[in-house]
Amino acid sequence: MDYKEKVEWLGRYQASVSCQHMLEEEIEVLRSDAERVTACMSGMPGRSGPNADRLPRAVDRIEEAQKRLEQQLESCMETRAEIMCGIMTVRDRPGQEVLRRRYVMGQSYTDIANAMGVVQRRVYQLHKAGVEKVELRS
Repeated sequence: MDYKEKVEWLGRYQASVSCQHMLEEEIEVLRSDAERVTACMSGMPGRSGPNADRLPRAVDRIEEAQKRLEQQLESCMETRAEIMCGIMTVRDRPGQEVLRRRYVMGQSYTDIANAMGVVQRRVYQLHKAGVEKVELRS
């Protein structure tokens, strides 16, 4: 794998986390919609009419989204473990720390530099060297 492919491979965890956050937001929107449906229906006697099945449909959509979220969480954890294994193949501790902070913790280069007490240019150097030393198992 070349440098660019390794960076893409390492970035999979943050992409997975981003997807997780989108699903969490979707569930919040669905819950909010369900609360509005419930509020609208609370004053209706007998719940008959064209909107009688809106609440059960809303609940079904929430349950489906929660199942997708559970699957995404499991996928996130598997991806995180793979990424951490790849990062652990880097024997250089500072390089390993840069990769962990960047690809697992999702920190910016500036934040990494501040946390490690080095200049940002050094973080770029450690990142490049670290990525090149990552060994991926097939």
